[in-house]
Amino acid sequence: MTELPSRQHALETLAASSADKPFDVLVVGGGITGAGIALDASARGLSVGLVERGDFASGTSSKSSKLIHGGLRYLEQREFGLMREACTERDLLRRLAPHLVEPIPMALPVSDRKRRVQFGVGLWAYDALASFKNMRLHRHISGPETEELVPALPPGKIRGGFLFYDAITDDVRLVMENLIASVERGAVVCNYAEVCDLIGGKDICSASVSDTLTGDTIDVYARRVVVAAGVWADKLEQQARVSAEPRLRPSKGIHLLFRKDALPITETAAFVPDVARRRMLFVLPWLDAVLVGTTDTTYEGSLDHPTVDEEDRNYVLDSLNGVFDLGLTPEDIAGAYAGLRPLIQGKAGSTADLSRKHSVYEIAQGIIGITGGKMTTYRRMAIDATDRIAAELGNHERSKTKWIRLGASEPDAIKPEIAARAQALGLSPEIARNLVRCYGDRARDVLDIAEHEDARDPVAPGYIPISAEAIYVARHEMAAHLSDFLARRARLAITDRNAGIGEGSRAVEMMASVHGWSRGERNRQQDAHQAEVERERGLAVAPPAAPKRGWRRAADAVLRRERTG
Repeated sequence: MTELPSRQHALETLAASSADKPFDVLVVGGGITGAGIALDASARGLSVGLVERGDFASGTSSKSSKLIHGGLRYLEQREFGLMREACTERDLLRRLAPHLVEPIPMALPVSDRKRRVQFGVGLWAYDALASFKNMRLHRHISGPETEELVPALPPGKIRGGFLFYDAITDDVRLVMENLIASVERGAVVCNYAEVCDLIGGKDICSASVSDTLTGDTIDVYARRVVVAAGVWADKLEQQARVSAEPRLRPSKGIHLLFRKDALPITETAAFVPDVARRRMLFVLPWLDAVLVGTTDTTYEGSLDHPTVDEEDRNYVLDSLNGVFDLGLTPEDIAGAYAGLRPLIQGKAGSTADLSRKHSVYEIAQGIIGITGGKMTTYRRMAIDATDRIAAELGNHERSKTKWIRLGASEPDAIKPEIAARAQALGLSPEIARNLVRCYGDRARDVLDIAEHEDARDPVAPGYIPISAEAIYVARHEMAAHLSDFLARRARLAITDRNAGIGEGSRAVEMMASVHGWSRGERNRQQDAHQAEVERERGLAVAPPAAPKRGWRRAADAVLRRERTG
């Protein structure tokens, strides 16, 4: 079963390229756009290398609203073509990755007749632009039914509402599935590999790439380079050109996550209007928490370290309390994150008014860039970029990604198999479902680890991810740091107030068992993870407690097995 090779093997393969034996395509950027391009290009028979300066999906692609959606709010901007494209891509992704892209009902409560008419007209247009092929057509719901679907709403204040459907996902897992599928087709991908210099050329381009974990530098050669670096694209363009005008206008979006007992949202999400600020907020049941977002404000700070500041936090809390009247405070927040959207420069004004369309453009001879867009339409973005490259290289294959399954070859068949195996190991049905959602067919491999390496316990008590997952991603998904697992693969950094390192956590011990971390390195990894989470949240993480001795012995036993082969 395909998985990512070791980083060392990937770096050696990248370094083996030369002016005489170049890759066809070097992709710079390991977010959803870069991953989609790597898959599209490798599926057409092109040789592909991909490098990412941080962890895969560590930028915007792990900071989305977790929705694969048709873009209902784009109606206001009259982005009808983008909306139709998004609806088409959403439904295709549900077919390609049904374990990972799942339909979710969304209630839209209304409190007055005027807004009922506005939203009703908008939802009919939404269904029409999807050629009336949405998962289900929207319908009007009464006040009592709206309150039943969204228990957090105050009783008696809602006149009614609408119910429509979109899809929800785990953005990081979607990136990983695209990367793994590209590796299955011959691509070479590597994280913590930063492009320090980029030189274009008619026939050969080259990139100086630094292994940020060791400081070593290699040269990678390719016939064409695609810069898919999101909000960092302008910086890379400046490397390749003497002067380059900024193309992007970053926009910050923040999300808060709440404990489910603090914000009672069950199976139906809510799409609630914040009338005072003329925005809409998503309120989604997601993993072990309830996710709320998003803001859309011009951003001029550090691209590497956007944060949820007090103003952001108060805005979302005030908006929620205005709708639900729950008296929510920062103490109810389980996690928070801030992401930067790479919006293309437009006329002066709010970033909320800028288009979410993407752009493919020339940076230098042999080097193209792609930016803008949104997660839902990443596959179309990848097709546009690869079409341009393939034409220049004389490859006349058409995109095949419309037929490539992502992560589960037979999703309906694997679910009962994993459920039965999990039950035999004493694991809950929720854990079984989460393993299929995260790993698809590779859930079998995670259960093998759980069974044979004493790794069945939760990574963090009270949460779904199990210890075997930490071992698996460290071995097979290039998870090099504790945050690679807790912040991205398991998402505990945003769903758990203790960020996955509270009392009873096994994460650092399990990853240490694979990477051979000393006690000092384990402490450093834990401290670095806590600092990263606190910087982004703008809130403190409770100090971690030492793991229980029995768990430590189990982790040390795994470490001994790793060392002895």
